[in-house]
Amino acid sequence: MKELRIDSFGPPADVVRLVEVDEPTPAPGQLLVALEAAPINPSDLLLIQGVYGIRPDLPARLGAEGVGRVVGVGDGVDPARVGERVLVLPTQRQTTWAERTVAAERDLVTVDDGADPLQLAMIGINPMTAHLLLTKYAELKADEWVAQNASNSAVGRYVIDLARLSGLRTINIVRREEAGEALRADGVPNVLVSGPDLVEQVTALLGGEQLGLFVDSLAGSQAGELGGLLRPGSSIVAYSALTGRPHAVPFQQLIFRDIGLRGFWLHTWLTSAPQAEIDSAYRYLAGLVGDGTLSAPVEASYPLEQYAEALERSAKFRRAGKILFTF
Repeated sequence: MKELRIDSFGPPADVVRLVEVDEPTPAPGQLLVALEAAPINPSDLLLIQGVYGIRPDLPARLGAEGVGRVVGVGDGVDPARVGERVLVLPTQRQTTWAERTVAAERDLVTVDDGADPLQLAMIGINPMTAHLLLTKYAELKADEWVAQNASNSAVGRYVIDLARLSGLRTINIVRREEAGEALRADGVPNVLVSGPDLVEQVTALLGGEQLGLFVDSLAGSQAGELGGLLRPGSSIVAYSALTGRPHAVPFQQLIFRDIGLRGFWLHTWLTSAPQAEIDSAYRYLAGLVGDGTLSAPVEASYPLEQYAEALERSAKFRRAGKILFTF
């Protein structure tokens, strides 16, 4: 079978290679999954470069999440599971940029057999990140305000949709007018383009109310500039740092208004939350994807053989949606 791997860390164009390997055999408690689709995420690219929070032993197989069908089981697993469509969770205990993978039962969630495999494949990281950002750091009630930047990103799109389902109001900040136009064309409310008057723009939208949460993907000074619009005791939650700059929040916000600056990494939740909580959360999101309530734009999909083009395209700053491998 074919799979993608690296023998050293570095730029994806230089170090990723396609290899032929023997099909894995499921050990006791494991299932063999034939992949249908697997996304390329920024975290995958960081891992390949050796600068992610996890640094695997080399040579390393690649790919964190995906969807496929069970084609074999090891001892102790019900043979009736063969044929199930399953979500492969991004626990880093198995990989997905391969025609086949083996995974323990705890790392798989059964999903809708009739749903779009491309949309299902993307549940593992971005929708779950959005869900946890909205539910883990604030007790938000209907009609409360949530602001975020990089709102046109995959996580940003899911934040918008999940907030709407919960009755929350969002303020959606982007860095380019064309990105803002794309969101508005999709019916996204309260889209703002960042600039020197951003605080005034957000203040006007709030109409005297305060933010209950700010979701920061950029780092730098923006969250601190908007911190004065958060209600005392609320949080800024950072899940990325697209600018590469430190997170800058004035001490007056942190100390005198008790504004919290929190970091979020999905891997931490996956390795610390009770298994029942993890399974329940993924089933909830899979249901929303299965009935079409939740989706994200897909720009293109590629077979593994076209991995160089797929990786190059996924690294581009301006894209219309996700890039995936399909099998």
